[in-house]
Amino acid sequence: MHRVIIVEDEFIVRYGIRSMINWEAIGLEVSGEASNGREALELMTGGLPDILITDIKMPVMDGIELIAEVRKLSQDIKIIILSNLEDFQYAKEAIRHSVSEYMIKSDMMPRDFELALLKLKEGLEGVQRQAPVRASAATQEPVHKENFLTGLIERGPVQGAVDESRLAQAGLAGRRPHYLLHVSFSSGAQPGYGAGSTVICKLLDDIWGSEASGYEMFPDRQGNLNIILTGEPAAQSAASAGTGLLRSRSEELIQHLASGYGWIATIGISGVTGQWAGVGNAYIQAVDAVRQKLFTGNGCVLIHGSEELKARTSSSSVLQISSREIQSMVYAFQTKELTDYLNQLFGQLAVRRDTELVQIITLELLMILTTLWPDVSRDAEQVLELKKQYFDELAMLETLEESQTWFLQAFDELARHMKEMYNSDRNSIIKATQYIQQYYHQEITLRSISRLVHLSKNYFANLFRKEVGESFLEYLTRIRIEKAKTLLTGELKAGDVGSLVGIQDPKYFSKVFKKITGVSPSEYRGLVKKSER
Repeated sequence: MHRVIIVEDEFIVRYGIRSMINWEAIGLEVSGEASNGREALELMTGGLPDILITDIKMPVMDGIELIAEVRKLSQDIKIIILSNLEDFQYAKEAIRHSVSEYMIKSDMMPRDFELALLKLKEGLEGVQRQAPVRASAATQEPVHKENFLTGLIERGPVQGAVDESRLAQAGLAGRRPHYLLHVSFSSGAQPGYGAGSTVICKLLDDIWGSEASGYEMFPDRQGNLNIILTGEPAAQSAASAGTGLLRSRSEELIQHLASGYGWIATIGISGVTGQWAGVGNAYIQAVDAVRQKLFTGNGCVLIHGSEELKARTSSSSVLQISSREIQSMVYAFQTKELTDYLNQLFGQLAVRRDTELVQIITLELLMILTTLWPDVSRDAEQVLELKKQYFDELAMLETLEESQTWFLQAFDELARHMKEMYNSDRNSIIKATQYIQQYYHQEITLRSISRLVHLSKNYFANLFRKEVGESFLEYLTRIRIEKAKTLLTGELKAGDVGSLVGIQDPKYFSKVFKKITGVSPSEYRGLVKKSER
């Protein structure tokens, strides 16, 4: 297995890189992590990696310096640079050191990252396969069946057709595919490819009987099993009988896997394909069908194009979430309103049956959670551990129902913690109002007053409104205008009065004064003098 080292100064980014890829499934192993170039070089004293993933801007030793040192050690190590868009000029320096890939963090999607890693892995394996003496051009290397089938689903046929000689070398000549079955095991109990394929082969023999000879089984890059039903008699009879027979036999296979081995499997079935050139499209259909377990749950058979997988509505409206609205409900302890909001949101997701939309929405909800917790906790280490826990738990969720339950519980936990904080922080608001009443004439900002009482800015702002009944700025302005009204009973100029209460701009002072009292400062002074006569 090829070794990978990740170098990034931010722990949460390193964690995200490590979590977004199923390393074992693609034949890679994260053998070490470092927060800067110097730490990475120390790691390498125990053995060089095959692939180095590094950030550019880091303390102690940055990515460019690290790459230069690595190239002194080896010219064969594959290197991926991760950076921000504004640092793209560093790409020129990276190219000088033979960097394999340059990826922008904000644009990097898990699938793109995985494809980049697989490309580098293929390059490494290509070097390893090179023999000292090359075979003659006329000599053809035997085609491994699994590699051939994997190539069909990943890259498709060359120029739209499959070479008959390669089919023959793979032992598939004279046979035709009919359906592709994609088997996905629940994350709770995933057998390895070897164990899973052995068991399924035995069960297929039991379920299909003499017809079981008409199939080919192979893994994809993610380690999931794929079964292509082929030839006579099994596939032909299955094809003529339609998907009804396939469904019943697949359901029986799922039941045996669960009862005999404790493996929860979901099987996606493609549409009919009669040519090897169509296997790649059949694979996409079967995988798309399996992804719908997000809405149907695990342990079932899902058939591409069936009515059960279609969205219940063709709504064209954009589904978005309001982070401001969610934050307001959390800070206001509106638990019922927030629960209703989340239930309605997940209800719309269930109707639309869009797996990518679910990923986007759940990621946004997770970002809201991880943004709110630092505002209401003074223990930074605890918050970091909680974020790691959130990422781990969310990665294990496989259905929309599980995600809905998880988010309801997570937001409820946040709300309960916030209530406890509120009861202990009410004295901080009293302290803040006393400070404002005493030092209203000085410059006071939301940031400075929240720091004074040792609360985060957002949390303080929401707690202040809840406790006082108006925002911090509204309260500060009202206190200043009340003090100004007292000073205007004397002989001071209106502009000087504004400065004395902390509002330096005379025009702004007049505007604010009139907005609150209904009259200008000079009009107010006239009314006071008139009432004293």
